[in-house]
Amino acid sequence: MTSLSTWKELIAGDTDEVVLAVDFDATGRGEARFSDFVPLLGTGFTVWETLPAAVASRPDLPADAYVKQWVDEVRTSGKRVKAVLAFCAGSVYAAAIAEEVEKWQGSFPQTILFDPERAAAASMYWQFHKAVGQMEPAVGAAEVGRVQDSAQRAQETCVSLGDLARRLLLLYHALAQTACDKLGLDDRRRAEMTETAGAFLTYLSTAEQIEPAAAWLRSTAITSATATSGLNGFRMLNPDHKAALVADELRFDTPHVELLSSPVVAQAVTELLLAS
Repeated sequence: MTSLSTWKELIAGDTDEVVLAVDFDATGRGEARFSDFVPLLGTGFTVWETLPAAVASRPDLPADAYVKQWVDEVRTSGKRVKAVLAFCAGSVYAAAIAEEVEKWQGSFPQTILFDPERAAAASMYWQFHKAVGQMEPAVGAAEVGRVQDSAQRAQETCVSLGDLARRLLLLYHALAQTACDKLGLDDRRRAEMTETAGAFLTYLSTAEQIEPAAAWLRSTAITSATATSGLNGFRMLNPDHKAALVADELRFDTPHVELLSSPVVAQAVTELLLAS
C-alpha cells in the first residue's frame, strides 16, 4: 500500500492512474461508503479516498488549504488522475480538486458526483440531529430532544455555517460527555467521539467557502430516488430554477443511503470510467 497522509488507499490497481474519491467516511454512519462501492467496480484502477480529519486540524483552516493538502499529495505521487468521484457534500470539494488537477494535467478529469449537495445550514443540522440521536439509548429521549431543539434554534439564528458548526459542537460535546459518563467510556473513546464530530462539522462548514457551480457544469451527477437528497432536494426547494446544474445526470431507483452499495450504480460508473 502507498504511504499517504491525507488520503486512504481503498484499492491498488496496476496502472499509474488514480481515481480520487471525496467523502467524509466515519464508522457507523447510515449511508453506504466508498469502501463498499470500490469492490463493485471493475476498472482495475487505484482508488484513493480523502481523509478529512487529516486536514481538519483547525476550525479556521480555509477551504483552499484543505484542497491544497489533498492535491499536493496526489501531484507529488506522480500518478495521473483518471477521475474524481464524490458523495453528497464532498461534491463541493471535488469541484475544487478537479479544477486544480486540470491546472497541472491540462484537462478536466472526469468528475462523477453522487447526490451532490452544497453545504447548507439545514443539511448540517440534519447530520447533527442524526448523530445525537445515536446517544438516545444512553441519555434518554428527553435529553436528546432538548439538545436537538437547541440545535434547531441555532440553525435559525447563526449567520454563517462556521458559527453554526461551533454552536453545534458545543452542544454535541456536552451531550457526549453525559453519554460517556453513563456508558463508562475511557478517555480514548471520549476523544474519538468528539474529534470525529468536530472534524465533520468543520468539513461541512468549510465547504461553504467553495463555489462549485462551474465545475459541476462539467460533471456527471448520479441521482438517487430520495426526494430530499442531492439535485432532487435542490429542485424541490427551488422549483423555478430551470438552468442546468450538471453536464449530465443519471437517475437511479435507489435510495440515497444505498447509492454506494448498488451494483447497478457501480456498473454504470464502471462504464463511464472505461469510456473516458
